[in-house]
Amino acid sequence: MKVALMRCRDNGNLNTRLPESLNVVRGELPPLGLAYIASVLEHAGHQVKVFDMCVSNLTLDGLKQEIADFTPELAGITVVTPALFGALELAAISKSLGAVTVLGGPQLSIYPEETVAHTQVDYGIIGEGEYAILGLIDVLSKKASPVDVKGLIYKDKGKVLVNTPALVEDIDALPMPAYHLLPMEKYSSIIGDYPTSTMFSSRGCPYQCHFCFKQPGDAKVRFRSAKKIVEEMNYLVNTFQVKEVMFYDDVMTFSRQHVINVCQEILASGLKVKWEALARVDSTDRGLLELMRRAGCVRLRYGVESGDESTLRLMNKKIHLPQIKEVLKMTRKAGIETLAYFMIAYAHETVEDVKRNILFALKLNPDWAMFTIATPYPGTPLYGLALKEGLLTNDYWRDFTLGIQGDKRIPYFLKEAPSLAKKAYMRFYFRLGFIIRRASRLRSPQDWKNCLRGMQGIVKMNKD
Repeated sequence: MKVALMRCRDNGNLNTRLPESLNVVRGELPPLGLAYIASVLEHAGHQVKVFDMCVSNLTLDGLKQEIADFTPELAGITVVTPALFGALELAAISKSLGAVTVLGGPQLSIYPEETVAHTQVDYGIIGEGEYAILGLIDVLSKKASPVDVKGLIYKDKGKVLVNTPALVEDIDALPMPAYHLLPMEKYSSIIGDYPTSTMFSSRGCPYQCHFCFKQPGDAKVRFRSAKKIVEEMNYLVNTFQVKEVMFYDDVMTFSRQHVINVCQEILASGLKVKWEALARVDSTDRGLLELMRRAGCVRLRYGVESGDESTLRLMNKKIHLPQIKEVLKMTRKAGIETLAYFMIAYAHETVEDVKRNILFALKLNPDWAMFTIATPYPGTPLYGLALKEGLLTNDYWRDFTLGIQGDKRIPYFLKEAPSLAKKAYMRFYFRLGFIIRRASRLRSPQDWKNCLRGMQGIVKMNKD
């Protein structure tokens, strides 16, 4: 079967945590979910083409022509809730050209019935899609009942029915993502070496941060073998000349032994490539950091989120300020850069609270900082809190999914949130000490270009 896999542009996303000016300059990374599905489909003998509109110069008319030329029988589209209508637009185009349409991604785990109820959507997938889409193809080929296909959402006599979420138990059995179907030269990170690629070494997240949506696959943490991980890193370096790999695990350091295995395999293989990962301050120690640095780790991203203990408790972060300070200091001492995530204008915060959080970020002084505006996304405890405390008077995201919310953004917890976010970026990145430190580390024209793009993105904030 011919299958088109698509990712829509983020245009019109009213509910992003980052201003559009920063979304534009931060770079785009490969859609690994689609790449895994594409690889599974190819290994099963299907013909696949990936359309990544996030990095494509195609107009919608151009995309329609490309799809028409390919003549897919099935069109699979990944979707996150804020970008739903971009995905529905791609579904409408595909359906008009005769393809059966299927949507997957986090949105389908939250509002499966409401999403698949749209006329341009034939099916949905809830959970992890690699084997679920194979099951769907089998159903379509045999004109069989979809009732037993795990992960499938389907329509029957005008009613939307939802099967048990799909979970890939053995992620090590999955083939390598189909990077060859992606325009790898178009992916980059504003703080990473070019070319950059993402990878997964594990799936799942046991933590319960209240601002984070938990997908069905998060319930069980599963690991890939160190050997397969390093083979994939080698492939990216040798085939696409990738200079930096970004591990996109929710928390790579969740298992200390897993990280040790990966690092030892990298060192034993002689592989020379930079890499970075997401970590938590309560799952990192000096010995692990030193091993990671020897194995090529150049940057760790920590979810600091707040410089206030009461806010950290409300977030259910289960970390403390002394830990944060000690681990970031330890990471720098090991020779690894730090990127700290902070959340601006969380529930119950005042303007003065946010200003103190900014001061904490300045004193903590990580190499990089990202300040995101607290946004109550669907299916999160933070969303429940927003409803309970009257910030929202209706189920905003359900109405959004049904198309009756219009172009009204979900409310901020603080109306001053956008200006406070800009203040945070300006104060952090336009310090003389930061500018001198970064300028001393710029080594290539690409480094300078990234630096200038970042500064322009900050200056343009709130002018979008």
